[in-house]
Amino acid sequence: MNSMNLNKINSVKGDAMKIKKQTVVLIVVLFTLLGVSREGVAQSWPPLPEALDALESDSAVTVETVEVEAWEEGSNYYYAFEPNNTNPTIGFIIYPGGLVDPRAYAPAAHTIAAGGYLTVIIKMKNDVAITNPNYTRADQIISDYPEITKWFIGGHSLGGVSSCAYAKEFTDKVDGVVLWASYPSEQFRIDDTDLKVVSIYGTNDGLVTHDEIETSEEHLPSDTQWVPIEGGNHTQFGWYDTSPYPVQPDDNPADISREEQQRQIIEETVDFLGQFQENQCVATYLLGRGNPQLTTLRRFRDTVLAQSAMGRKLVEIYYRSSGKAIAIFEHHPTVTLSLRKLVGSLLSMMNGALV
Repeated sequence: MNSMNLNKINSVKGDAMKIKKQTVVLIVVLFTLLGVSREGVAQSWPPLPEALDALESDSAVTVETVEVEAWEEGSNYYYAFEPNNTNPTIGFIIYPGGLVDPRAYAPAAHTIAAGGYLTVIIKMKNDVAITNPNYTRADQIISDYPEITKWFIGGHSLGGVSSCAYAKEFTDKVDGVVLWASYPSEQFRIDDTDLKVVSIYGTNDGLVTHDEIETSEEHLPSDTQWVPIEGGNHTQFGWYDTSPYPVQPDDNPADISREEQQRQIIEETVDFLGQFQENQCVATYLLGRGNPQLTTLRRFRDTVLAQSAMGRKLVEIYYRSSGKAIAIFEHHPTVTLSLRKLVGSLLSMMNGALV
């Protein structure tokens, strides 16, 4: 077989794969609209107990179910997770995966909010975000929180596709996109925008494969940040019950626990959002983003300081003052170097005390 014929065959195979993926998406949408699902009735993957627990408010985060009169009854609400230890200026809107109960993303939303970000999960009609006007529901959230100065939108799987649809149409309303095991279709490509994007995906994902993630590069901005989670799959991007199956149909088993995959998803999402925080963190500036010692500082913030009114006030002052402190450090490199060593030593001691 000559190379020309082989190239034609490969091209046909590639086109067939694209058609197959587009067909799968259409089937999911049509079945949902017709009230048909995996068991013959309209039913989404339900949340696991851990997800329901994360809907409870605590000392670090206030959780509220907000009703929207203009939305259709039965899907006329969203879940808002607001941090108690600071006044957030950055908001993150989560679009759930297709046919997944939105509460399945509550653990991630709760922890992200504890990091200082207003986080919202939107309930979609029939639990499919891609349909119109579902994908424009972010408008309501942005309108409800005028104090937020920077907005990021994202989601899991079909929810991520839908977030790209919104971001493409309303580049004046959002600053970036967070993709969890997802990528934009040709129709919703955002490579010609100034949006900031992070793509977080599992290397064991059977529904959104590594090859598809690589192919999606042409549909995303050139400075997109790519974050593979080694051993992670598609199902563990949320806390939803796929029983009697261990994972969603066509997904692969994960090599890591759901807890570990969620930890990495949340950490990478928070690190991404943190790049746009006006009140930067002094410790992050001194030690560098991704330094494992920062985990100790966050634990101290959430398990000690956040437990009292005085502690929460100290956290607020810390973040509010960080910008000015960093500006001073940038003009005094010798002082910065000394402080870097001091902060590193203090966090090492603190880590021992928290164990």
